[in-house]
Amino acid sequence: MKGHVHMIPLALALFLLAGSCATPSALFMQTIESGYRSGMYRQDSLQFVDPVGDAFLLRKVDTIPIKLWSYFVHASLPQAEGRTQRPAAPSFEIGDTRPIDTDRLLNECAIIMRGYFPEIIPSACEEHKWSPDASAYLPYAYWHRLGRRLSGAQQDCPASTFGTSKLLICLSCGWTSRYCVTGQEDALTGWIMLHPDRSVEPHELFSESYRLNGGNLYLTLLTCENVLTKMPFRPNRDRDPMQYKLAYIRNDSEPLGDNYGAWYHFFGAALYGFMRTQSFSTFVVDVESLGSFFFEGPDRQETLLNRSGAIFGAQLRTMFENAAWVLVPDDARTDYRLPGE
Repeated sequence: MKGHVHMIPLALALFLLAGSCATPSALFMQTIESGYRSGMYRQDSLQFVDPVGDAFLLRKVDTIPIKLWSYFVHASLPQAEGRTQRPAAPSFEIGDTRPIDTDRLLNECAIIMRGYFPEIIPSACEEHKWSPDASAYLPYAYWHRLGRRLSGAQQDCPASTFGTSKLLICLSCGWTSRYCVTGQEDALTGWIMLHPDRSVEPHELFSESYRLNGGNLYLTLLTCENVLTKMPFRPNRDRDPMQYKLAYIRNDSEPLGDNYGAWYHFFGAALYGFMRTQSFSTFVVDVESLGSFFFEGPDRQETLLNRSGAIFGAQLRTMFENAAWVLVPDDARTDYRLPGE
């Protein structure tokens, strides 16, 4: 009798657990299980909830282990080719000083926001998150896909998400332009292409994206990131015609550094900083910089821009929440591009 008494709470707990567990939809599971290889996917419009996209994303995450293995075998990553294939310049030195003053850039953005007011009022929204289908699947996602790999149903060995948010995975892998589309990317790209080479500054990109997104600051930063990080792993990415329109924002001895990475790292870190606390976002970008050190080699400018971006994003969030953008005087310092030593 005593043993039966002990079994009652356990059975009740299992019953309640089973009743509370959601299950992924048939369409989601069909997408997860479709194909031996992971497929390509790109949203065609703004979708905060996208179960099909989440299924494709999780299958794409499974390609990460083999890519890391390829690095250890071949000691090369596609995004490093812009550095290794650039003609050698004996006098070139990577700068040691931060290239952007975030306080002054914040002043510039406050003046921009006030310039659009009252036609455009600053706002924010929730970030792109895992869909209910994906959230229901994630607790057993790794083991399900491991079983598929062992049975020969899929090519790639599975990778765990370790409870990571959808936004961080997409930012870390350079995939926001596929799975976190805003719908304003083409318009912003077209605007950039109207400018002379090396003329577009960060605050100008922010301003146009802010206008296109109706003042939504999350979408403003995300649109910038999506435009800047389109196909980041292709060889010679820095030779994209759009890249020539962007000002060189690094503090190097010569304009020969990874300007492509400088721009998308800054805005990606700013986006994450806007959605997280400053302490956490700076910790995350510092970890990312450490990974870049081992995979791509040391780049002090990338590290400084990562950290500056996270700080700027957190400052922008605070300014928005406190409505402090209305208080910044028109004559505040906005010369945020700092000279190198």
